[in-house]
Amino acid sequence: MPKRSLKTRILQLRVITCIFFILSIKAVLLFFANYGVYKYPHIPAEVLETQLYKQRSPKLVLHKSKPDCKYDEILGSTSSLLNWEVPRRFDDFSAQGLVNGSYAPEHCNALFSVAVVVAYRNRQSQLDIFLPYMHNFLRKQNIHYRIYVVEQQDEKIFNKGILYNVGAKTALGDQFPCLILHDVDLLPLDAANLYACAASPRHMSASIDKFRFVLPYDYLTGGVLALKAQQFVAVNGFSNRFEGWGGEDDDFSYRLAAHKLDVVRFPVAMSRYTMLEHPQERRNSARLQILRDSIRDGGARDGLSTLPPVHVRVATHRLFTLVGVRL
Repeated sequence: MPKRSLKTRILQLRVITCIFFILSIKAVLLFFANYGVYKYPHIPAEVLETQLYKQRSPKLVLHKSKPDCKYDEILGSTSSLLNWEVPRRFDDFSAQGLVNGSYAPEHCNALFSVAVVVAYRNRQSQLDIFLPYMHNFLRKQNIHYRIYVVEQQDEKIFNKGILYNVGAKTALGDQFPCLILHDVDLLPLDAANLYACAASPRHMSASIDKFRFVLPYDYLTGGVLALKAQQFVAVNGFSNRFEGWGGEDDDFSYRLAAHKLDVVRFPVAMSRYTMLEHPQERRNSARLQILRDSIRDGGARDGLSTLPPVHVRVATHRLFTLVGVRL
């Protein structure tokens, strides 16, 4: 049998290399197709400021001698942290300008008033990182904001939906026009990620390091979500029926869709977050059935308007307003 020529072997090697390359590209494409949205639809960076919901709380004191705050430099910032650069200790943290978890810039009149509502229980180590980090981050944004830590203070199964409903009611009572529903384990990495509502509900945490900075699915609204206070009321808030982990965020997404409220996102470079490590909450084994039942009635019979009897106690601290809830 004659030996193959050198030219023939080189050609065969090239064919094998090409096949391997094509299969590798196909595997990568399938990976992203099956495990998230790598390039999700978003509002173009150049028109972001026109899409923001510029509304102030009537309780915010304005000064006629001061100009309105500007936001173009913030939205255009390219400053960002890598997830391993996020500090875990804040020995030199200053609480300057903070009262009851609230802050407003001194040199200009903020155009945005935002309530950051955090559903919380038994995550003290994360809260100790979240509060100083977020205050350092938000005080640079020329916004008026207040952080509400809504803590479930009993031994019953954790219910994030009820906590968000109670926290939203408290913020509504303080006349905040924009709500940002925020997990305590998520920290923003991009300085351009302006904490403000848009005309439509805005999913802020579209790119999280735990998920390889890929959006897991296109209807996700969990993590960090900003929406107008009136939109939260219009969809009747969160379901009160989800106990334990899972279901309530997807249910809220369906409520928004049922009211024809499309969720928008900012570009990836303005939406990156790092997730602090934590043990998984107990799963709700009934979450899929509750989700199906809720979708059938559009959430109309369960939510903000039908909060069960709960004991609520509001206390003020320098870095946050504590909303204690006992179910």
